[in-house]
Amino acid sequence: MKLHFGTIICALSLIACQENVEELPVPELVETTYEQVEWKSFIGQDWLIDDQHSYVGFKIKYFGFSPVRGRFDSFDGTLFYNSDYLSQLSVRVSIPVTSINTGQERRDQDLINEESWFNGIEHPFLDFESKEVIIRGDGRFDLVGELQMNGIRLIDTIAFAKPTPITKDWAGNDQVDFSGKLTLNRQDYKVRGGDFWSTIMENGLTQLSDLVEIELDMHCRRADYNIRYADALEDDLDKVLLDQIDTEGIDETLRRMAMLFSYQELSSGVMNTVGNTLNVRGKHEEALAVFRKKQEFFPLKHTTLNQLGITYLLLDRREEASRCFKDLLEEQPTNSRAMQYQSLINQMALD
Repeated sequence: MKLHFGTIICALSLIACQENVEELPVPELVETTYEQVEWKSFIGQDWLIDDQHSYVGFKIKYFGFSPVRGRFDSFDGTLFYNSDYLSQLSVRVSIPVTSINTGQERRDQDLINEESWFNGIEHPFLDFESKEVIIRGDGRFDLVGELQMNGIRLIDTIAFAKPTPITKDWAGNDQVDFSGKLTLNRQDYKVRGGDFWSTIMENGLTQLSDLVEIELDMHCRRADYNIRYADALEDDLDKVLLDQIDTEGIDETLRRMAMLFSYQELSSGVMNTVGNTLNVRGKHEEALAVFRKKQEFFPLKHTTLNQLGITYLLLDRREEASRCFKDLLEEQPTNSRAMQYQSLINQMALD
């Protein structure tokens, strides 16, 4: 099965852009001979796009010359990435319109609320779904995907530089960074702001340019639960529970969890670590038992449905996995992780 990474956050085609944007040079297309990757290799190996350490910015020309810059302060993104198979990358991103930040609160509110701009009441999110990746020279690649903005869906492409090598952060998590650029036309998405902004001035330019430049710096990370276990203190509860599963079995450990929960000494975070570590170790049935118990103890933690769905997939129980992701998407329609895995299940059904 072939996975695609796509335009990672085309979804940022925000306001408008300039009319005289310098086009990026297009490198010569390079033929690729990547093998097909077994879909199971991606399950549980997804990457989080860390919005706290990433940048989704835009620039547009005001009165023909003066650049106005802004960014989106928050977004939810999930991707499948294997550095050896770049052509099989896949991404989903959802950006709340309310996170726009141009440095001027009144302007931000107009962009969010007015129907002639982003109409955030009817269309509160910018969404992107990857469709294809085109490999270029020197590790560069083009990301092609479907961008939804202001209720309009179009195909667009971002030119990305070579990704950084996968390294470890201070906590032992895997990390990798992507940087890309794109130019979009605001008129294509009916982000117009009224007739005034499209009027022609004396110099022949419009009050606000139709083109908008998008700049992306995406920091992606993935937890390494083997390192977390190795670095844990002997009396850390997650390590204690994992050791108990090894020595006394899952049933006895679940009984201990119930006792700890009754004394308010068990957190959902500890259960996350225990269940995810078990999956990394290939103990999927035990992980399933832990996540089911977590759902019982912490029913409002929506992340559990993703964890259950991933564990069911690792057990090749696709129908039950799909039910978990669909249940989550009914409550959180823009949950990028659930969307990614449900799309994976749909593609698997076609193979």
